[in-house]
Amino acid sequence: MSWAVYAVRGPGGVRRLDDMPDDYQPPSVGSTADVVAVVREVVPDVDTSKPSWLALRSPEYDVEMTIGKGVEVRDITFYLNDGPRSIPVVMEISRRLGVTPYDTESGNFLTEESRPPVPPPMEPDEIKMNKPKWWKLGRK
Repeated sequence: MSWAVYAVRGPGGVRRLDDMPDDYQPPSVGSTADVVAVVREVVPDVDTSKPSWLALRSPEYDVEMTIGKGVEVRDITFYLNDGPRSIPVVMEISRRLGVTPYDTESGNFLTEESRPPVPPPMEPDEIKMNKPKWWKLGRK
């Protein structure tokens, strides 16, 4: 399950996404090249084959970043897929870019203690679809 974190240079004092003014236009974080250069300082082997969608992968973290297709980057969305160091990587990139990362589930700013949301319980139909038939167990 992927966990979305939205990062932006918000107005001073905003601690929750809900407190962000609806008409707020975030200032530029920098050009796409500037953002990629900063990410490369933290994750030297970042996959930039899709310039608007960066992939940061190692045994310790699995994070994807969308930085948009414009010349100037105004906000970033991180998708944390797995790995014990995913949050620290996002925190360090955010710190270097001067943006505040917000957990999109809770709306609170991201901290080292933040945890991904708990997935909702499966519906009976979902359970049934994922349950193997008893007579197929042990057969190949």
